[in-house]
Amino acid sequence: MDYSNSVHLNKQGSAVRQLKIPGLTRIGKLGGRDADGFHHVMIKPEYRSVFSTLEDVYLIFNSDRVFYVTISERKQSDKKNWVKFLEDGVAEEQPKHKDVILAIADEEHDTEAEELNELLGFKVLFADEVIGEVQDYFFNGAHDVLQISDASKTEILIPYVDYYIEAVLRDLQSIILQHSEALIAFYRNQTKGDKN
Repeated sequence: MDYSNSVHLNKQGSAVRQLKIPGLTRIGKLGGRDADGFHHVMIKPEYRSVFSTLEDVYLIFNSDRVFYVTISERKQSDKKNWVKFLEDGVAEEQPKHKDVILAIADEEHDTEAEELNELLGFKVLFADEVIGEVQDYFFNGAHDVLQISDASKTEILIPYVDYYIEAVLRDLQSIILQHSEALIAFYRNQTKGDKN
């Protein structure tokens, strides 16, 4: 895994190093430790349900150290979540660092990329017509977008979301679109306008 550092400015204008680790998603922070060896964890609201089922997490220390640890016990007191780790060394390492970030592997992104790679070359149909073939895809910041090329080399961009994708027929290497008439017409008319 490639661990790279970047420098950012905090509110006071001082340089702060942040560890960037591709493939890991930050879900919260590790807090203090109680007398029983439990560590307080502060989890971002959108990851609380995911965290409740996790067995393993990454601990990212601010000095480029990453531990992969197993949660052995959990408890909740005063609406705070606490965990104990199976591995030794966390309690000794934590005081050496200002912040300890909790992270999980970004497997969802890897799975989506694999799924989209499988669609390359699939025929794309709309209203019983083959409109083209999937040439590529990209992420536009909100969702993935399929790049489809038709017989006249017109590029048609269709968001890979349920509203536009009626079905993916892997056995037939085909994608059936719905609600796409306006998008297809837009790209085809745009190409005609470019040729005139």
